[in-house]
Amino acid sequence: METITDIFKKPTSNNEIQLIGMKEEEIAFDHSKVKFVGEGNTLIVERGAKFKNTNIHFNGNHSVVIIGKSNRRATFNVSVWNNSAFFIGRNYSFNGSARFILSEQKNLFIGHDNMFSTGVVVRLADPHLIYDAATKKRINPTKSVYLGDHIWIGQDVMILKGVNIGSGSILGAKSLVTKSLPSNVSAAGSPARIVRNDVFWARPSVHAYTENETEAAEQFADDRFIYSEDGSIKEPMKVIEKQLIDAANCDEKVNILLPYLENTPKNRFYTPVKSKQKEPLLKGIFSKGE
Repeated sequence: METITDIFKKPTSNNEIQLIGMKEEEIAFDHSKVKFVGEGNTLIVERGAKFKNTNIHFNGNHSVVIIGKSNRRATFNVSVWNNSAFFIGRNYSFNGSARFILSEQKNLFIGHDNMFSTGVVVRLADPHLIYDAATKKRINPTKSVYLGDHIWIGQDVMILKGVNIGSGSILGAKSLVTKSLPSNVSAAGSPARIVRNDVFWARPSVHAYTENETEAAEQFADDRFIYSEDGSIKEPMKVIEKQLIDAANCDEKVNILLPYLENTPKNRFYTPVKSKQKEPLLKGIFSKGE
């Protein structure tokens, strides 16, 4: 086991830390650490990233962690075991410590410009085994989680395995998110459900607003945070997941993920609202026995 508190220090173990990006941009690594328990792991940090009270734990082998830059500090604990990939893009913010737990060779992908309140937890496993009593088959597989761009995640939100969230959405405080959500919706509750469609949010905090500032904020000037199918691809998160599953090693996973730091088309993670299936008009009229 090796613990590193200086991000500029190369591991002495069979693990790797890479610093990428513009050399004039500094990296802050305050009261933070990287712990390598296993071997063959890769940590990639983009210059311009700033860490405070962040812990990155590689508890197994052959996993990848990629962290983009932001002008706000990253404050989180991420734990990965074997053959997993964790990616967080640029311009994130944390209002308190978040916890990311990757298990059983699955992945966690987080896009750009996401806002995390305090107490957020994302986990990919239950994590203990659950079986069907009749068949003796396991019924709780571990699943990856994908979060798009510009998502506001409220205080004490927990996001569970298999969830994909489209860009532009809002998760209300203390929500338990167990199912995927489309773009530009507000969801809340336990389990979370959509409470409003066709919404968007902006970063400015209203705490210290004056009367004039409140009045000025009554209207937003443009549609930069409204996402659409224009230029999007179908099920982009499934595309990334399949690529990561098919990747043979850490280098291939890095090559898949790194372009998403620079590849920033607005609608890259647009997720449409699922259309409700209408029941046939004549359903039941000619049912059996009538």
